[in-house]
Amino acid sequence: MKKSILGCAVAAVLVNASNTIAGGLWLNEYGDFSGGRASAGAGAGLDGAESIIHNPASSTRLKGNTLFASGGVMVPDIKFDLDYTTPELGTGNGGQAGETPPGATAAYVYDLNSERWSTGLYMVGLAGAGLDYDDDWAGRYQATEVTVLLAAIVPTLAYKVTDRLSVGAGVQYWYSNLNVHMDLPHAEHDADDLKASVNGDDTGFAFTLGTMYELTDRTRFGLTYQSEVKAKYDGDLKVVSPVGDPVPVDISKGVSVKSELDFAEFVRFAMHHRMDDKWAVNLTLGWDNWSQLGDVPLATASRGGSIPTKWRDTYHYAWGVEYQLDKRWAFTSGVSYDTNPVDKENRNAQLPVDRQIHLAFGTRYAIKETLTVGGYVVYQDLGKSRIASENFGGQYRDNSVVALAANVNWTF
Repeated sequence: MKKSILGCAVAAVLVNASNTIAGGLWLNEYGDFSGGRASAGAGAGLDGAESIIHNPASSTRLKGNTLFASGGVMVPDIKFDLDYTTPELGTGNGGQAGETPPGATAAYVYDLNSERWSTGLYMVGLAGAGLDYDDDWAGRYQATEVTVLLAAIVPTLAYKVTDRLSVGAGVQYWYSNLNVHMDLPHAEHDADDLKASVNGDDTGFAFTLGTMYELTDRTRFGLTYQSEVKAKYDGDLKVVSPVGDPVPVDISKGVSVKSELDFAEFVRFAMHHRMDDKWAVNLTLGWDNWSQLGDVPLATASRGGSIPTKWRDTYHYAWGVEYQLDKRWAFTSGVSYDTNPVDKENRNAQLPVDRQIHLAFGTRYAIKETLTVGGYVVYQDLGKSRIASENFGGQYRDNSVVALAANVNWTF
C-alpha cells in the first residue's frame, strides 16, 4: 500500500480501496467523507457506516440501517532518476513505473434496535503496493514488477458502556497476495538476463479494537488498535530464459525466497471538535510498529537485492477542517504526514518507501436527510525515496499520486 510505497497502491479482493499507502504499507484514506481532510479525526466517529472502518466502537452513534459505498481511481506520476550505475546495468531509469488502478470500498451498519449494542460489516483494502518498471532499467536485479495487496472482510461489534463511552472490536478475515518479478544475471556473462518471478497468497485472521469517548455534544475522542498481520506466501519461484523457456533451478543460484511479510501493528488517537454550526476541526496522531517488518520475498544475493529488516517505526500526523456551508453542502480540507521508515542505504526498488505528505480536499451533498453523496481529491507527495545500493543509485524525480474518489451513504 497506502502505499504507494512503490508509488501506487493495489488493493483488490472482493472490493478494493482506492488509496495509496500511508506510513509503511498501510492505506490511509478509504474513499469516505473524511478522506477529504486526509482522514484526520476519522477515528473519533463519522456520520455514516464508513465510521466502523476507522473505529469499530463508533457505530454506537448511528441510528437506523446505514450503507456506505465508494469508488475511485489513482493517477500516479513515478519516475526514477539515476545518479550512478555500472556499464553492465546500463542507464535505463525504469520509465513511468506507476499504474492507474480503480478501487472500491463498502460498509454496512445494522440497527439492532438496542440502546447499547451495534454491529456492522465492511470490506476494504487495508494495505498495498505496486510498481511496474521497464525491463531494461538499471535496478532490474532488484525488481521489474512488484504487487503486494492485503484486503479484508470485517464484521464488527460495539457496546455503549455509558452515555459517553463506547468500545468495539472487529475480526478481520484477510487475504494477501504477493507478485514479484526481477532479472537474474546469467551464469554466462555474455548471455541475456534470466527472468525470475514468485507469486503467492495467504489468508488468515487479525483484529482491530477501538474505543470512543464523547466529551460533549461537540467534542469526541477515539483510540484504535490494529493487530499485526503476518502473511506467509506459498508461492513457487519460477526462472525462465529471455524467450520464456524454463530454466533448471540450479542455474539460478544466489536467489533466496523469503516467504513472510509482516504488516505492522499500529495505534491511532483521533479528535473531532465542532467549534460552531459552521466549522469543525479534526486531529489524528499515530504510531506504526514497522521495525517488525520481515524480509521482502525475492532477491538475488549476487546483487544485494534483499530488503533488510532495518526499517524503523513510523509516526502519523493529520489535521483537517470541515465547513458546513448550509443544510446540504459541506466542504473539507486537510493534510497528513507520515515519517520515513528506512534510510537510503537500506531502501530497495521493491519497496522504496519514504516520508509521505497528503493534501486533501473534499465535499458532500445531502440529497435528503437520509441520503448523501460526496467525493474528494488527494495529492500524495511520496518523497524522493533515494536508493544508494552498491551498483546503482538515485532518487525518484517524480513520485506522486492524485487519488480521486466518490461515495454515497444511505440510511434506511
